[in-house]
Amino acid sequence: MNPAAPFTDSLRPPGIWPIAVVALLSFFSIVCCLDPAGSYPLMPEGPGLTVDEIFNVEQGVYLVEQAKALGWLNLIPATSQEAYRQENGYNPDHPPLGRWWLGVHHHLTWWLAPPFDPEGYCVTACARTGSATAFALTVFLIGCLANSWSGRTTGVLTAISLVLMPRVYGHAHLASLETITNLTWTTAVLSVAACWNGSVPPTRRAAVFTGVLMGLALLTKIQAVLIPIPVIAWACWRWRTKAIVPLIVWGLTAYLVFFASWPYLWFAPLQKTVEFLGRSTIRATIQVWYCGLKYADKNVPWHYPFVMFGLTVPVVLHGLGLIGLFDRTKLFAGHSDKSNGEEQRTGNGALTNPKTSQLTSVKAAVIGNANSRDVLLLACMLFPLVVFSLPGVAVYDGERLFLTCFPLWAMFVGRGWVVCWHWLSHRIPSQPTAIATCSGLLLLAGHPLVTMSPCHLCYYNGIARLIMIGNGSDNRFEVDYWGVGITRSLLKQLVKEVPDGASVAVTPTLHQFQADDYRRQSPLLRAHGIKTVEYQSGPNSPEFILIYRRLADLSEPWNSVDRVETVRTTLRDGRILAFLRQTQN
Repeated sequence: MNPAAPFTDSLRPPGIWPIAVVALLSFFSIVCCLDPAGSYPLMPEGPGLTVDEIFNVEQGVYLVEQAKALGWLNLIPATSQEAYRQENGYNPDHPPLGRWWLGVHHHLTWWLAPPFDPEGYCVTACARTGSATAFALTVFLIGCLANSWSGRTTGVLTAISLVLMPRVYGHAHLASLETITNLTWTTAVLSVAACWNGSVPPTRRAAVFTGVLMGLALLTKIQAVLIPIPVIAWACWRWRTKAIVPLIVWGLTAYLVFFASWPYLWFAPLQKTVEFLGRSTIRATIQVWYCGLKYADKNVPWHYPFVMFGLTVPVVLHGLGLIGLFDRTKLFAGHSDKSNGEEQRTGNGALTNPKTSQLTSVKAAVIGNANSRDVLLLACMLFPLVVFSLPGVAVYDGERLFLTCFPLWAMFVGRGWVVCWHWLSHRIPSQPTAIATCSGLLLLAGHPLVTMSPCHLCYYNGIARLIMIGNGSDNRFEVDYWGVGITRSLLKQLVKEVPDGASVAVTPTLHQFQADDYRRQSPLLRAHGIKTVEYQSGPNSPEFILIYRRLADLSEPWNSVDRVETVRTTLRDGRILAFLRQTQN
C-alpha cells in the first residue's frame, strides 16, 4: 500500500474542480496586482515596495544563477559568477528553498512578461509571482483536504475562507518567504493529519513520506521547528510508546532532507548549523508598536500574538471558525440512519438493522479519527501563538511570525460555513432567504479585500476599529508596518509635485539600501531623475519627505499626521498609511 495514498488521494478528482477554480482565481487576482512602482504600468497597482523584499529577490536570483552555474543549490560564495550585491554575496540567514522559489519565478516572469525599463538584474514585481503561486497551492491544498474529510461544500468554503483573510492575502502579493512558508508548513502538518490517521501507529513508509515534507518545511524557514513539539505530543497521546519509532523515522528523514538540500551546511556542518540557529535568535532589537506604546521585541506583552491574531481576521470568519471547531453535526450531514425496512428481530423481540449497526460502528471510528485530527490541527495552530507569548521570546512584524496559524484556522472556518448553512436552512422557511443570508455574510467577510486593496497588510477588523474609535485615535495599533502605502499611485502624485532631478527623503528607513531601492525599482522616479535618500534632519534636508506610518520607527513629528501638512496621501479605511510632505526650508 502506498503510504502517501491518504494524502495524495485527497488531491485528485472527482469533486475538486471547484476548489481548483477558487485557487486559480486567487492566483490571477494576485498576479494582476503586483506592480509596486511602475514596472508593469498597464496592470493594476500592487502594494508598495516593502522593507525586506529586495534582499529576498536578490538572494533568490543569486541562488538560481548559482544553480545554473554549479548545480543544484551548490552555495559556495567564493565561486559566485555574479552576485547582485557583490559586497554581500550569499547570505545564509534563511534556508534556501523559499528564496530559490522566488528566484525561479523571477526568471520565469521576466521571460514571459519582461518588466518596463528595469535597472539591473532584479525586479521585485517579477519575484512576487512566486508568492502568488504558493498562495494558490495552499488554497488548493487545504480545500482538497477539507473536501476529503468533510465534503465538497466544506472544501470549497475552506479554500474561500483562506482567500478572505486580508493579511494572508496581502502577504501573497510580496516577494517574501511568508507565503511559501505557509505552503510547506501547512503541507507538513496536513500530511501527518492525513497519513497518520488510523487506529494503529503509521508505518515507517508513511513516516518517511511525511518526513520528506517536513524536511521541505525546514528548508524554507526556521518557523518549521515549531511543528515537531505538537506532533510528538499528539502522536504519544494517541499511541503512547508505539509512536516512538515512527516519530524517530519522521524526524531523521526531515533532518536528512534539510541537510542534504542545503550544501552550505556540508562544510563544517555543526559550526554552520549553530551559526544559523544563532542568527535566528541573536539579532538587532526590533521595535514594536502596540496599544499606543513602543516596546522592544522581547518586552512585548504576552497577549500580543493572540490579540494580533484576533484583530487581523474578519470577525465573521472568527465566529464561523469557533462554530466549526466546536460543532460536530457537520461530519455526517450526508448520511441517513433510516432502516429502509431491513430490520431483524433479536431473540428478545427487539428490532435491529445490520446496516444501521454497521453504519453506527463506522461513524464511531470516523468520529474518533476526525476528533484526533482536529486535536492535531488545533495544537499546531495554537502552539506558535503560545511560543511567541512566552516571556523573553522576541515577537515582532505584526502577524508575520505566526502567519502559519491562519491556513489551519481556515479549515475550521470552512466547516463553520457549512454548519451555519444547515442551521439557517432548517430555521428559515424560504431557501432564497437562507441563501441571501449566507451570501451576505460572505460579502461582509470579503469586503476588506476590495476596500483595502492593495494595502491588505494594513487591515484590522471591526473590533480594532471600535477600540481606536473609543480611544479617539488611529494609532493604537501599527498603521503601515511594511510600507505598502507607498504605492504606484502615490509615486505618480509625487512626480507631479516634485521638480525633475530633485531629491526626496524617505522615512523611516530600516537599512542602508532601502531609500535608494525606491528609485531602483521605480521607472516612474527614474524617468524624472528623482532621487530617494534617507531622511536626515537638518537645514540641508530635502524639501520633500516621503513618509509611511510605521509608528514604532517613526520619530516626531512624523508619527502624527495631525501635526504635519500633507501634500499627497494614501488613504485606506479612514486611515492615512503614507504621505508626501513639503517642508519649508
